[in-house]
Amino acid sequence: MPLMEVVDEFLQPLQLKTLVTAVLAGSFPWEASEILAGRALPASHNRQFVHGFYLEKPGFSHRSPCLPLLDPVLARLQPQALIKAKLNLTPRQDSHIEYGMHVDTRHPGATTAILYLNTNNGYTVFEDGTRVPSVANRLVLFDASLRHTGASCTDADFRLVLNVNMLRIPAAP
Repeated sequence: MPLMEVVDEFLQPLQLKTLVTAVLAGSFPWEASEILAGRALPASHNRQFVHGFYLEKPGFSHRSPCLPLLDPVLARLQPQALIKAKLNLTPRQDSHIEYGMHVDTRHPGATTAILYLNTNNGYTVFEDGTRVPSVANRLVLFDASLRHTGASCTDADFRLVLNVNMLRIPAAP
């Protein structure tokens, strides 16, 4: 796999609509969270809503009852093993805020996938300066060791992304 790959129109339109409609429903279970702990930002700039679909780490395992919503995504990604899957909803800000370079997992050989669920002027930026705009149904797939950060949007009510960390089946030579 190249270090980074961008795939537009990742899901079928109906699959995307079904997922977005479900997670934006009033009954969907969101939790308020800091975006990155330890950041010297006003609380209003370091808040997001999250839903943990899946987390597997030594001594801890979590599977949300909503995990089946990700079936179309996981069917396309075909992970050998899922490490973490999390939904992030970041409210609009008055200006773009980049929250801090990080990696999502330090699991050796892991791949990160970010699926943008709505179009807005937020983005993901990588340490080398590569910027991927938030376009609905765009997936960016990259080596999990690449440091990156998300940036808030200023032109929509929120930025909505699905973040999946996984081990992938090695490509045939």
